[in-house]
Amino acid sequence: MEDDFDDLAYLREQVSILIAGGFFNEDDLETYLAELAFDPHSAPHAAAVRDHARAAFAAKRTAEAGWPAVTDWDRLDTAFTALEADGIMALHNAGMTTSDAHSDAWDMISRDAPGTWRGFAFYHGQDVERAISGGALYIGFDAVAQGSAAKQAVGEAIIAALRSAGFAPEWNGDPETRLNVPGIVWQKRTEWVRPATATRTGLWQRLFG
Repeated sequence: MEDDFDDLAYLREQVSILIAGGFFNEDDLETYLAELAFDPHSAPHAAAVRDHARAAFAAKRTAEAGWPAVTDWDRLDTAFTALEADGIMALHNAGMTTSDAHSDAWDMISRDAPGTWRGFAFYHGQDVERAISGGALYIGFDAVAQGSAAKQAVGEAIIAALRSAGFAPEWNGDPETRLNVPGIVWQKRTEWVRPATATRTGLWQRLFG
């Protein structure tokens, strides 16, 4: 029984973090719940997780109504847009780890014409979780060209873009070290949609009724 409670507590916490991050909407919840069906430890908690998520979504909608017109995340997005115009691919919420982010970035860069990008910047899911908790947002980066000079130039461009957006980023200048944005208030508006399934059908219906 205690293990069941721990499983449910973990799932609720995980969903709460996903919702607070702003990259997880009602459709994503349906996908998440469908995936729980294949885990014997998680499947029994699907209904409780759904109820928890719906309450968290409602609370976030209410909170968003009181946010400033331009949040820190909006300014971060402005900085990332400026970086892309400067030839630096900028990825929000790129996987869960630095390895995930690098893999995603290099894959996307390889699909574009040579010379399109001179580097990339990113933060990943664990970085989002830290920022939600009030910590600094860490931003990683790399250069397409080899050598520390090219990578340092990308880092300097990221610092400049963040400063232009109103942040006070910190970096020791080492191209092998991630920079960070202290004091960021994580307020990303969710891209709300209608639920993916108004009624429970198919696999979900058979499994959970």
